[in-house]
Amino acid sequence: MERTRAYRSDIDGLRALAVLLVVAFHAGIRGVSGGYVGVDVFFVISGYLITRLMLDEHHQSNSIDLLAFWSRRIRRIVPALVTMLAVVAVAGAFVLLPWEQRDLLNSARNAVLSIANFHFHGPSGDYFSSDIEMQPLLHTWSLGVEEQFYFVWPIVLSLLMARGRRWAVTITPLVLLGSFLASVWSVSSSPSAAFYLPWFRVWELLIGVMLAIGASTMVIRRGRTAVASLGIALIVIAAVSYDSATRFPGAAALLPTVGAALVISAGPESRVNQVLAIRPLRGIGLVSYSWYLLHWPALVLVRIATQTESVTRDVFVAVATLPLAIASWWLIESRFRTPRHRSTHDKKLVLAAGVATIIVVVIASTATMPRQLRAQPSDPVTSVVVETTTPAATDIDQTPATTPVEIDWSNHLGQLELSRIVPDLPCTDHVLPMPFDPTCRLVDGDSSLVLVGDSHAASIAPVFVDAATRHGWGLVLASQPRCPVVPEARVLVCDATYDDCTWWIRDVLNDIVNNANQVKAVVVTARSGYYFPGHRLASDTMCSAGLRTDDRMATNDEASAIWRSGLALLAATLADHDIPLVIVHDVPELERWPSDCLTRRSPTYCSVERTAAESYGRAARQAEEAVADEHPNVSIVDPFTILCDEHHCSPTHHTTIVYRDDHHLTPAGSRLLRPIIDDALAAIT
Repeated sequence: MERTRAYRSDIDGLRALAVLLVVAFHAGIRGVSGGYVGVDVFFVISGYLITRLMLDEHHQSNSIDLLAFWSRRIRRIVPALVTMLAVVAVAGAFVLLPWEQRDLLNSARNAVLSIANFHFHGPSGDYFSSDIEMQPLLHTWSLGVEEQFYFVWPIVLSLLMARGRRWAVTITPLVLLGSFLASVWSVSSSPSAAFYLPWFRVWELLIGVMLAIGASTMVIRRGRTAVASLGIALIVIAAVSYDSATRFPGAAALLPTVGAALVISAGPESRVNQVLAIRPLRGIGLVSYSWYLLHWPALVLVRIATQTESVTRDVFVAVATLPLAIASWWLIESRFRTPRHRSTHDKKLVLAAGVATIIVVVIASTATMPRQLRAQPSDPVTSVVVETTTPAATDIDQTPATTPVEIDWSNHLGQLELSRIVPDLPCTDHVLPMPFDPTCRLVDGDSSLVLVGDSHAASIAPVFVDAATRHGWGLVLASQPRCPVVPEARVLVCDATYDDCTWWIRDVLNDIVNNANQVKAVVVTARSGYYFPGHRLASDTMCSAGLRTDDRMATNDEASAIWRSGLALLAATLADHDIPLVIVHDVPELERWPSDCLTRRSPTYCSVERTAAESYGRAARQAEEAVADEHPNVSIVDPFTILCDEHHCSPTHHTTIVYRDDHHLTPAGSRLLRPIIDDALAAIT
């Protein structure tokens, strides 16, 4: 920030504390599981300093020069940011896969446009998820929040000050309170929005604004050290006690933000603030922006390149970026912040920044365009169900892979970009597709197999397309993502009930019964572990999901009982109409996406231990087997017998990529199940 007539070196020390917490958290240092609160400290500092600058200017000239303010912000933020983006883009060309490079350029484009927070709110919504944590530019979300504030707040403050300081003193706390209450509400109802979006974060910056407007001199001299000590304690308590499970920001963000406000309000005379002003801390604070920019991409790129976890290595990498940050501050930040001819510099700088933004956006858009164009398959149905780029069932070697095969998997991964999980059928555009809707028919025939389930049912559809075709049967599909195949079950996701799932499976069952004379057999499958406690949800959502009972998440025993009774009801209903039921156990879940793993490591490294994969869905498998024991019309198909050897479940089989992601099969992977599917269907014929 610019040094005014009352430069406070202690605030640079507070910046040092904030960036040290963030870096320690990102490096995985134990005991700093809530180090992400350092960003909230930065928000308070930013709100305070920029408002103080504008109020000083208004006091001297009775106005605020918006163009000059934005020029200062551009000089402060853009040069180091663009340099970092360029360096990361070059490094990414050597480390990242092609589609990861395109994602990187897309993230860079959003960072330059100051909307990175909106960008990262979109993909998974969870700042702490394993997928999004591997984004080299994830940290630019906070710059987006600040830059949006820098654009709006000077205009608002100018309008308020034009009517008198009292207006600013009155309106600001009202907006602060409204934003805070909205954050508290949204952290439960929409945690991703609460984390990333500016209207749920602005209250943190407005705390700093309130200090600048008039609350920063309220502390009596004798109490300053105690107030500053309390402030530091609040920040540290949050940093060591919070973690990825903390509902944040919301009320939890009060500790670091109020703590930062107390430290600032104590003033430079406080003994605590005098410690913050010592040269080492002040020095780290001065380069904190560049260090924040550089440390995270370095950590992510090293993790991606090595595909290993090591806190020692990550600490070394994070510390190694500090000299680079010093160089960035000396060579870039300092030079751009103090132009020689400021009178004519502002307009030129704003214009140059605009032109540079347009150039970066055009380059990034052009680089990402091929992916968008290639992601439009010419035949959306066959691209999934009878995908021509995938070997036919008869071409797939289904013998166990007993010897390692040296393969350049990068030549095989391109097809994963084009594959879809749910077939692009007209009926899948419906909110709740019914199996005997003609638009849901995959294969024509008088007597049909009915494949029912969540997205896992859609992902194994290709093997049933082949089987139905060989037998001369029809095949119809009823697939609804995140809906189990268990009648009367209710699903709870992020404290919201998916009641539509209950109605959907009930209607599907009625549709099957009403068309019983057309049904050869019913096949059901689901990502069963998803609906039980203890499932992995890192790539799906910020909060938990599972079966619901009595307006709460079901325990494991309760979920097992719901699963078993629901399938028993389904089996009994179908038995009344002489319809066989085939239950396909869920496929093994991997720990890594093949697209992220195979080009860097061997299939063995990318595999998951069979015991771990079996434990994930064990409760559901046991319930399904119990139903099969009790109902003669029920048979079981176990994909583990094909997709796993004695010890491991692999994402590949010989030269075939089996998984699209960590839990959906590719069409080729689906067709590997042919032997056990044929055995199950042989009993039906």
